[in-house]
Amino acid sequence: MTAPIVLLVNGAPARVTVSADTPLLWVLRQKLGLPGTKFGCGIAACGVCTVHLDGVPVRSCVTPVSATTGKAITTIEG
Repeated sequence: MTAPIVLLVNGAPARVTVSADTPLLWVLRQKLGLPGTKFGCGIAACGVCTVHLDGVPVRSCVTPVSATTGKAITTIEG
């Protein structure tokens, strides 16, 4: 099921309608048009998909977008 989710990305609010278990990486790249965060291995081993979530580095390829609600997301563009 898809539902609207409000994110704070690089200091700006963003609203997306996706499934809660959608990886943050795909929301950033495909829904928000932020291609700087790259896909690498898909299993959180290589680190090329790393973004900061409230200042803490996380692997966006394995982080569900639902885990980011209410937290500040900072990408390479930010």
